[in-house]
Amino acid sequence: MIAWTDCMLRTLPRLITAVRMENERQLGKWGLQTHSPAEWSAIIAEEEGELAKELCEANWRTPDRVAIRAEAIQVATLALKIAEICDQ
Repeated sequence: MIAWTDCMLRTLPRLITAVRMENERQLGKWGLQTHSPAEWSAIIAEEEGELAKELCEANWRTPDRVAIRAEAIQVATLALKIAEICDQ
């Protein structure tokens, strides 16, 4: 099992690049999204569920770090979109 120790966001610039790329992917797939708060909640909950599934499965098999990271980036992207909406 890999260690799941907080890395204190030492790779934040690389993570921000990944979030920007995921945002572009989402825009290309769905266009500009306009949702109610409840719809945003459902969308991020679905993505968080996929992340939780990958993390739970990592307890019983070799963790798929690529899949876990991808799901985490999707959740982070949606969370930042919601935060940005609140800044408006």
